[in-house]
Amino acid sequence: MSKKEDIISTALRLFNSHSYNSVGVDRIISESNVAKMTFYKYFPSKEKLIQECLIQRNQNLQASLNSALTECDPNDHMGQLKRIFEWYSAWFNTEDFNGCMFQKALEEVIKIYPSTLEPATQYKIWLTALVQDLLQNIGIPTPIHLATLIVSILDGMTIQAHVNKHSVEMNEYWKRVEHLISFEQTLA
Repeated sequence: MSKKEDIISTALRLFNSHSYNSVGVDRIISESNVAKMTFYKYFPSKEKLIQECLIQRNQNLQASLNSALTECDPNDHMGQLKRIFEWYSAWFNTEDFNGCMFQKALEEVIKIYPSTLEPATQYKIWLTALVQDLLQNIGIPTPIHLATLIVSILDGMTIQAHVNKHSVEMNEYWKRVEHLISFEQTLA
């Protein structure tokens, strides 16, 4: 792993476990075992580091979710959509789940570091497009509104899981999503 990757990996772990505001550059430098000069060579500011961390987090989540979707029959679009919910449920039950780093960035640092808005929203844009495509393949004629609603449900589940991991009943959410899809199909 390169020094830059060490810094990003350490920062991701710390930002995920704590908050963006409570973790200082000196702590990241110390726990990354890099010289201050090396840190600033790659990241001239904390803002730039947070941007890079959000970009990396987005790539990691997309890769993980895409990998989970490959376990499904590529023609079973409902199964793929359900797999997204199962993936979220599994994520909520991981040892290092501390809520969504993108939501945290939008709450904590967007006013201080406005350039973090784009990388903080890229995952949601990608996920909405993925869900929209699955809905279109299911036969929903205008899937953007339902896709946006489903992604909002996933966001709500994430917030709820951050408060209490055991309070999220994935199957209950999934039943409601199935009802929404069935209702949309009757309108087609």
